[in-house]
Amino acid sequence: MSNYYVSCARMKELEKATDESGLSYYQMMENAGTIAANRITEITMATRQRPHPSSRQLTARIYCGKGNNGGDGFVVARILKQRGWDVNLVLVDGEPQTPDAITNYGLTKDLQIPAQELGAGQGETTAPDVVVDAIYGTGFHGRLREKGAAAAAEIADAKAAGAKVFALDIPSGMGGDLEDESELDERCVRADVTITFHAKKKVHLQPFAKAYCGRIITADIGIVDDEKDAVAEQDATSEMNTTDGRTAAELAAKDVYAFRDFVDIVALLRAPDGCVWDRAQTHETLTKYMTEEAQEAVDAMLKGDDENLCEELGDVLLQVVLNAQIGAEDGAFTIEDVIQGISEKMIRRHPWVFGDMEVGSIDENVSLWEQIKQKEKETKKK
Repeated sequence: MSNYYVSCARMKELEKATDESGLSYYQMMENAGTIAANRITEITMATRQRPHPSSRQLTARIYCGKGNNGGDGFVVARILKQRGWDVNLVLVDGEPQTPDAITNYGLTKDLQIPAQELGAGQGETTAPDVVVDAIYGTGFHGRLREKGAAAAAEIADAKAAGAKVFALDIPSGMGGDLEDESELDERCVRADVTITFHAKKKVHLQPFAKAYCGRIITADIGIVDDEKDAVAEQDATSEMNTTDGRTAAELAAKDVYAFRDFVDIVALLRAPDGCVWDRAQTHETLTKYMTEEAQEAVDAMLKGDDENLCEELGDVLLQVVLNAQIGAEDGAFTIEDVIQGISEKMIRRHPWVFGDMEVGSIDENVSLWEQIKQKEKETKKK
């Protein structure tokens, strides 16, 4: 996972240089909104029902500010509407003020997407499937004013009622260059997914950011950045080394697979050109599959069905490796960390096997195991 980031000031410089090179600010906004709409659609469809999504119309409420972040939101609204979603706009600070945002707001009017001022009753309606935070972007700093705080509170209520919250670039109320958590406005939007444009901002790399950003997805919107390209090339080389440079075709051609092969297969499923469904998953969305697969394995055990048990254990293993792959992408942990941790635990909790302690019965084994486990918990608390 790359830790490349740009400051908010650098982002403005890159946008200006890209505009001067031929890709207009308007097209950058179009690219940002389009890829955000694509990710929102993929993740929402993947979390509804597998393999056949519900036929119920999806709903989205998009909170837009008066600047270009709101303009990105208008693009998202237009694309989701064209895909058959029921979309509503909430104008947090009134109608847009920047030229490109004004243009895109006009396009939402052409599609008859309803828009209302903040506080006009949207907080009292049934929670939508999706809420999009397109209020404040990289230009925000300091603390939320009254309307911004009210919008963040409404978004929090919708999330509590079951809506999935997507933030565009940065959750509103969070400064892009923020490093000190004590300076963070605690009323900040808490997103499930943050779709940041071009590159992560400094705040995305801070330990406290995950609680507000959720899963962070970086979207390429066409900005020219030689430094980022160089980092990406290094990352690609590193990624090839972790899979021995093997392609999907090479893995598919194997006759016998080892554990490392399977880890690489899952990594390829999660790659940018991999499986749309697998790329959309998060730890949260996978919880029901982990439960289902574990239960199916238990059922096979109880039935004494060895053939089915073998298959079901494979499905459980998929959940373990897939979650580990997501952990690696988030920079949290890898499958090697999982194996290292459980290996150390087994050795630590079996001193009568890996040490010089002696026990004489199963009851003694269980008792000692529990004692070691309790000491571990006490140590963690300290």
